[in-house]
Amino acid sequence: MTPAAVCLREVTVVRAGRRILDIPALDVHQGECLGVVGVNGAGKTTLLRLCAGLLRPTSGAVWLNGASLAAIGAWGLTRLRAAIGYLPQATDYNAHLPLTLEEVVAMGRAGCTGLLRRLGPADRECVRGWMERLGLAPLAGRTFPTLSGGEQQKVLLARAMVQEPGLLLLDEPGANLDLDWKARLVGLLEEVVGATGVTVVMVSHETGLLPACCTRVALMRAGRVLRLGRPAEVLTADALADVYGCPIEVAEVQGRRHAVASRGGAR
Repeated sequence: MTPAAVCLREVTVVRAGRRILDIPALDVHQGECLGVVGVNGAGKTTLLRLCAGLLRPTSGAVWLNGASLAAIGAWGLTRLRAAIGYLPQATDYNAHLPLTLEEVVAMGRAGCTGLLRRLGPADRECVRGWMERLGLAPLAGRTFPTLSGGEQQKVLLARAMVQEPGLLLLDEPGANLDLDWKARLVGLLEEVVGATGVTVVMVSHETGLLPACCTRVALMRAGRVLRLGRPAEVLTADALADVYGCPIEVAEVQGRRHAVASRGGAR
């Protein structure tokens, strides 16, 4: 039986005496697209960092592709992470490094080539290809700090994609993108999932950015997964209103469920 891409059992994360994540059980199946939705401080980013192997739980067990985080050493963890594409929130990236856009994207190929090997023609082609797809080629020589927030977001997405990952973790990938590029992002994700079968875990405040290929959605609050199921079951007005504490209206457009807070104040 193929192991789950991510398996969490009795996982807690405690910081400064406060439990910020508490997940009794969660499996992310190979090839699925899992959306994660919830209020600020719900533990969504902490969950992604666990899935990326960047954080160890205070208690409980995490398996990535069948490998226990507690049982593998530093080198094994490095090899495991090479197959994981992680797009952090732009604020989590050191934007002050004096690297060009192309150099930042090329860093993603290290997992494919090894840290000590120079990029070959195929690697360069992959880097240029993703820069073209994300409209970054004209900016190739610009340094990362000089880019707009949306441009930086696309650079970090390109860096994750050039890894050709088996597991793609996206933390608010639509942040800072304009309406056109948000729509393109959704189409790109649907295309990549359809073509490669990559497993995706995507955090988004905007439910309408979860691609139509999203198989399940986890609704989070206060470090817990309150609901988990198909988008049509989870992204309902009542369920979202319970989490966000305000009236919510939901409309389905092009196979995606868009939620907006309606007027009327807190519930």
